[in-house]
Amino acid sequence: MTGTSAKAHLLELLLEPLKGCKGLYNYKQDLMKKIMQMSDLQVREYLDYHERCDASG
Repeated sequence: MTGTSAKAHLLELLLEPLKGCKGLYNYKQDLMKKIMQMSDLQVREYLDYHERCDASG
């Protein structure tokens, strides 16, 4: 997975539980800026952590 697609995937994972919430558009814009500033390694670490949490639950 490329760095850009990893960042897009992380954004989707973090926004999925919030779909339908009021103010989601503004939150999404802020979150997207923060994720784009992260290094590729940092994004992959967050994705790995998310996958481990899902697997253990």
